[in-house]
Amino acid sequence: MAQPTNVKSATRALQVLEHFEFIQRPASLVEIAASLGWPVSSASLLLRTLCQMGYLNRDPQTQHFAPTMRLPLLGGWIRAGHADGHALATLVAQAHQATGFSAVLSMRHDLDVQYIYVSRATAKGFASKRPSAGTLRPVALCAAGYMMLAGESNERIALLARHAAAVSQRHIDVPELMAHVEAAREQGYAWQANTNTQGIGDVAVRLREDDPFGQALVLSVGAASEVVQARHAEIGCRLIELVEAFSRPPVPGVPLPSAR
Repeated sequence: MAQPTNVKSATRALQVLEHFEFIQRPASLVEIAASLGWPVSSASLLLRTLCQMGYLNRDPQTQHFAPTMRLPLLGGWIRAGHADGHALATLVAQAHQATGFSAVLSMRHDLDVQYIYVSRATAKGFASKRPSAGTLRPVALCAAGYMMLAGESNERIALLARHAAAVSQRHIDVPELMAHVEAAREQGYAWQANTNTQGIGDVAVRLREDDPFGQALVLSVGAASEVVQARHAEIGCRLIELVEAFSRPPVPGVPLPSAR
């Protein structure tokens, strides 16, 4: 019976670290507990453990917590092509700033697209699902998924769509899916509106870099359906420009562009 407790503790530890990534500043015990919906006593024990392990530090004067440099050092070996985690986070932030919409870096997770980094904007014209790292979207029902599927054969895509429909018990229009994928191959970007969630759409492009397992990384932004329908070409071209600039080999002595 100990295993569920351990899994829950691991989940909460990661939620604390992702919360700091979202707020990007020190925070108090009470604020962290309230933001994550936990009892203060439980949050206190977890934060103390993370401090003991070197992942967090506590200011003795303000009693606020913040991550330590152990976190960026821990993942320093993980790269996508020439890019490390900081460069990828900067790219997502640039997409958010360039479009004004929530921007997401995602990867394939079986039959879903999984968000791995999010720069979230205030929802305008639709009810936001408040996307966060770890969020899953059906690969056959979102623009990020269309970009991932664009590298597969048509036979493989049809097979995957039928399997996804059976597993999720949701209708997937295969001819419509294939039309989206073919458009993505031709245009270099994918888009959809109202396909997965009514009132919401997204526009996506694939990075030239893959993750350490050779899986595609996709950059996308989400907005109200009518915005995506009217401006998908403009948004897609802007994302393509960002990705092309990101993928150029760095010039020695010239710093990478910053999103801040």
